[in-house]
Order: sequence, then C-alpha cells, then structure tokens
Amino acid sequence: MSLVLTTLAPGILASLHFSPFITVFSLVLGLVIAFLTYSLINVNWDYEGLYNYVKTLKKNVLSILFLISWIISYYLYVIYTSIYVSYYVLNLDGLSATLVTLLVSLVAIGLSLSKYSYYAFPAIAFSQMALVLPIGWKFSVSTVPVQLSSLFLNILSSSLVVVCITLSTFVRFERKFSFYVLLGYGISSIFLLYGSFLVQNSVAVYGTALGNIGLIFAEFFMLNNLLSHGFNVSRRTIYILGLVAVIASLIGNVNYTLFYNSLIYPSVTLLYVSLFVAFLSIFSLYRRSILHIVLGVIALTLFAYGDYSVISSARGIFFLESVTSLILIILLSILLSRERRLARILKG
Repeated sequence: MSLVLTTLAPGILASLHFSPFITVFSLVLGLVIAFLTYSLINVNWDYEGLYNYVKTLKKNVLSILFLISWIISYYLYVIYTSIYVSYYVLNLDGLSATLVTLLVSLVAIGLSLSKYSYYAFPAIAFSQMALVLPIGWKFSVSTVPVQLSSLFLNILSSSLVVVCITLSTFVRFERKFSFYVLLGYGISSIFLLYGSFLVQNSVAVYGTALGNIGLIFAEFFMLNNLLSHGFNVSRRTIYILGLVAVIASLIGNVNYTLFYNSLIYPSVTLLYVSLFVAFLSIFSLYRRSILHIVLGVIALTLFAYGDYSVISSARGIFFLESVTSLILIILLSILLSRERRLARILKG
C-alpha cells in the first residue's frame, strides 16, 4: 500500500489546486490508468514491471523502444527533480539550494539502494500525507476555464498526474495484493479533491517536497529492479549510475532553470512514449474483454495527448530537444531490433 501511495505522491496532489470540475473528471480518467495498471499486475507482478507486458507483444522493436524510452525518461527525472525540490518547491537559492539538492539526491538514491528501502516506503508515504492534512488551510475554489476547449484540455492534462502509479508494477508481490493499487488510488484521490477547495499553508510545502523526494526514491528503486533483476546489471554499475545522477544534479545548480528545462522536456516526452508502448499490451493480454479494449484506447489517447501537449508547449531549443529525442529513440529502436544477439537477450 505505502509503495503505491509513494508513486502517487499525495503530498503533490494536495497542492495542485485544480478546479473541482476538472478534478472530478480527471480522477475518472486517472482511474482508467489505475485500473489498467491493476489489470496488468494481475497477469504478472514481478521486477521487470511494464517490460513483462511489452514482451507479450512479441515485437523486438517495441521492447527496445519501451526499454530505452522508459529508462532514459526516469533516469533524467531522478536527476532534475532534486533541482525542482530545491528551487521550485522550497524556493531556495544560493548555497542553501545547492546543499539541499545534494542532500535530496544522496538520500533518495542512497536509500533506494539500501537494504532498508522497503521500510522507507511507509515512512515517506505517511509522512507526506501528515504534512498535507488540511489543518489551517484557507477555503478557495479554483475557477473553471471559460472556453470548453480549454476545459477539455485541462481535464486531459490533469488526469496524467497519476501516471507514476505504473511504477508499482516493478516489484515482486503476490497478485492477491493487487487491490492495493486501486485502494491507493482511492486514498490519493481524496488529497486531490480537497486540494481543489483549499489553499495549503506553509507547512504543506514540506509535504509537497517529500512527495517529490519519494518519487526520486521510487523511480531509482524501480530502475534498479528492472536493470538488476531483468538484465543482471551488476551492483557496481547501478552504484555508478546513482553517483552520476548525484553529480549531474549538483552541476545543475550552475544554471538551474536551463538545466531543469533541458531535462524535463525529453524526459516527459519519452515517458509518454514508453507508457503508450506498454499499454499496447492490454490488447494482447485482454483481447476478449471489451471493457479493457475500450479503456486501453482511452489510456493510449491520454498518453498520445501527453506527448502532444509536451511538444506543442515547448519553445526554441526545448522543442528541438523533445522532437529530436522522439525521433532518435524510434530510429535507434529500429536499428537495434535488427541485432540478433540483442534479440536473444530480450527474448530471454
């Protein structure tokens, strides 16, 4: 349960302050992603996570496309989110921001590689929830966009805030506990709902920060699970990846705005690509279920819109980054899919 809550980050959801109308409809669309995630882990719940389901498509090019886009996306996320916590959430600057960035990276990544990592999930999940309890918050309802087109686009965008629930597939659990995914989504929805009517106090900022730290922790934890259990990547290599991420986030303090924007656009672009590919497996695993097919189409539409939204909102060099990353990943996947040795590894 706490693992699912950490991936949903209720500390962040409570701070979003969407319009109540947008919140209700986005929760319905978000439930589609949560339900399909629940459906997937009822097939197989193991360390390889979404990759397990992509393999059922029996297309090497899709397997490679998923792996490259998912790994790069979340690895970049691990790097730039510590910058986001320091400068954008806690509103720090100077030496204090640099030190907090370093501390966040070291703690989140170090904890994800420690033997106490599973114990950290409940601590992170319930601590952030406690920090964003609406005690002393002010009543304030966010306004609804006037234009119907704006309202529709806001609903689509806001429904994607829960996509990190898919991280919960990258662990080994018994399928009888799969209902925790839906239960965790239900609990997290409460935070998004009351956040629509209330403006947080100064204490809640730390809950939002902890929610982001929890995501860094969960993401590197799942990266480790996929690489070490799925592809036998050595512990030493994982540590090197962690160290590089810490150093990169530290370098980002030189120009945090440019650094953050330079990483977030390709990261989110590739995230939606990986999820689009992963959820194609719904059509092979649940081909006889009309419900799953319909929900699968809705999910793919959301992910496609997510990519469109990111690319269309990017400007200048960031637009080039988004488009280039998308094209290069697709071309690289096609080229690598022709390598027979790699094909054998992927099938294994």
